[in-house]
This record gives sequence, structure tokens and C-alpha cells, in this order.
Amino acid sequence: MNLTSILLLLQMIVSLLSNTATANNPQVQSLAQQAISVAQEALSQSLYSSSTIAATTSATSPNNPDPPEIAINPQTLVGILCYYNIMYTDQDTGESETTADQLEVRGSGVIINSEGNILTNRHIIEQPESYTTITDNNGGTIPVAETYNLDHCDVGQLAAGESLPTIPQIQSINPYVNIPVLGYTAQPVFISPTAGLSADEIQYADFAILQITGVSKSGPTFGIDSVPTSFPYAKLLPIKQYPTIDGSVVTYGFPGDVTSGQGNFFQTLTMTGSVGNVTGVDSGDSFYTDTPLVIFTNMEIAHGRSGSPLFWRGYVIGLVTFFTSNNVTESGSVASDAILKGLEDTNYIGPNN
Repeated sequence: MNLTSILLLLQMIVSLLSNTATANNPQVQSLAQQAISVAQEALSQSLYSSSTIAATTSATSPNNPDPPEIAINPQTLVGILCYYNIMYTDQDTGESETTADQLEVRGSGVIINSEGNILTNRHIIEQPESYTTITDNNGGTIPVAETYNLDHCDVGQLAAGESLPTIPQIQSINPYVNIPVLGYTAQPVFISPTAGLSADEIQYADFAILQITGVSKSGPTFGIDSVPTSFPYAKLLPIKQYPTIDGSVVTYGFPGDVTSGQGNFFQTLTMTGSVGNVTGVDSGDSFYTDTPLVIFTNMEIAHGRSGSPLFWRGYVIGLVTFFTSNNVTESGSVASDAILKGLEDTNYIGPNN
């Protein structure tokens, strides 16, 4: 029932009750009361429907037209393999010892300026302390803390001229693409700050910057003798002004196992793609209150994809960060808006970002 019908019904009720011949008739009074109830219910539903439509329109209406679509440069994608020295500390005596073994952590990233700065996840270049027990010479157990100190990361790009799998290819066979060699070394130069952030914001604002600093030990074997003076880089796009919900997104990352060659003399990583849609966007509750912080997606994410750029129309709108423990297709990325806000007082963003 629309508002016009409701008004006509109310006018009929007023006419009946204003007529002295009918106003005192119990049957008329009963019919009038029923009509009033119907009108009230219809009016309530009408107002609810109107407010719902208004809220939905406000939430989904674009403030700006979609940006022009741009091509993704395969050379901006980076595979990362970080090496951590492991130190054991006896919890009883406080004595520490660094072992010869190293922890290897693989991940993904994207170059964001011509100097070769790589955007990746904080949890790739920082590992939390853990606790365990070891067996002593007498068969007893010793409680120890394991501390992981980053030594360096080796990074690599796809071979020059290598093309990326298309979305139809990813959806059908999802071909592997190998990095021929992790030819450069890199060190962290920026880690997302935690001051002024809530606990949830610290968890989701998971980003860091690596700087390419030199040639890896296996680089020269594959013709890499120096660090380029300039790198191609991807463009970050804030999503706050765009209607990205339900938008099609794609990511390229390195979830495959590390492949070693020639007696571990060199190592490579395997890249695959993943496609899906944006299912939601959440802001923070403290520092990022007015800033998109998390982009939720329905695309499959696996270990090693951490730090993969989330592309929409060729722009990096986020950095793949997590998936739910019981469903790898329920995934999330830290939004480019939050990354740009965290980096706004630095020089790590390219001039076109």
C-alpha cells in the first residue's frame, strides 16, 4: 500500500467518526479501529522501505566514476624469501645461544617506487618470539624462548618479457610462473607503526617496506651484477571515493614451495594468480576511524600469498594479509587508504601514487 492509499483510508476514517449518525455505532467504531491498525502498519512498512532504499543508495552510490583501467606490469611483482637467525634463551638461567639453523619465511610484495622499495606484510619481516622445550644431555627438558632475528631477504622478479596469466586462465588452469632467480637482497626500512592504534588496527594494518640493497649470492650466475638505477612500479589507489563493493579483483603471489637448484646454490619461487570479488570494506576504530582499513574478498588465499598486491582495474587497492582458518576463500587485505595514511610522512610512495 502506497502513501496515497494510506491517506485516502485515513480520510474515510475521519469522515465516519465525524458523522454523528455513525460515530456512536459500535460496529462502525470497530471497523474504524481495524482501518486505523491497517493504516498504521502500512505507514510503518512504507517508511521502513523508504529508509532502507535511501541507506542502500547512499552506501553504494559512487562518488566518482571508475578510474581508467591500466595494465599490470609483471616486473612490479616480487617474490620474497627471508632468512632469520634463531636464538634460544634458557628461561631458567637466561643464557642464550644462536644456532646454525635459519628460519625461512616466504612471501610476496610489489614495487611502489622507482628506487625499488617493496611493499609487503609486516609479518613477513617480523616473527614473534615463541616458547618451547628442548632436551638436555641427561634426558630432562629445558624451557626456552626462541627469538627470530632477521638476517636479510632475497627477492626476485619475473623474467623480462614474461606475461601474467589472464583472469580466464587463472579461473581454468591457473598456470605456474617461476621467478628464475632471487637475484637481489633487501632489508626492511619501514614497519607500520602501532602507536595510537587499537588492537584490531594493529592486527589489520599489516604492512612494511623493504629496500633492495644489493645483489644476492646467486645473482651473478644469472647475469645480475648490479642493482638497477630505476625500477618499474605499481600505482596505489585509495578506494574511499570509489564503489568497489562487488568489484572484480585479482592478485598474483608466490604460494608455492621454495625450489632449490644446484645443491641449494640458488632458489626460486613459483607464482600463481587468484581472482574474486570485494565483499566488504571496514574502517578502523581509532587511528583509522575515517579510513578504509580492511578489504574483504571471496578469493582463495594460501600461505606465501601474504603481501600480494590486490589489483582493481590495474591499481593496487590493498595488500593481501589473511584468510579465515576454516575457509581460505574468506580473505582480507589491508586497504591502500590505510597504507597511504601510514606512509604519508615518508618518501616511499612513487610520484604518481
